[in-house]
Amino acid sequence: MKALAVDTPKILPSGFNPTDVKGSNIDSILSTILSNALSIAYTVVGILAVIFIIIGGIQLATSAGNPAGTKKAKATITYAIGGLVLAIMARAIQAFVLGLF
Repeated sequence: MKALAVDTPKILPSGFNPTDVKGSNIDSILSTILSNALSIAYTVVGILAVIFIIIGGIQLATSAGNPAGTKKAKATITYAIGGLVLAIMARAIQAFVLGLF
């Protein structure tokens, strides 16, 4: 039997390899989107940390020596500083990892 030859239209360019994505722009687009989203998240976390530090300072100033109020204010400030340090460390890890690639 003779094989039936069917002429298919050329949709993809010649030499196209679907597993080769180095020439595609998708990597840089996704990297840019992820980098921008993380920058926004770090900025929001930083702003929130400063706001909570200010709130904790106001709570501490208005606690008037009340041990429960002082303890709550110190916890607010501690957690805000901890969150800020965590965000800074995450940004440093991101910069390190992106520097590897």
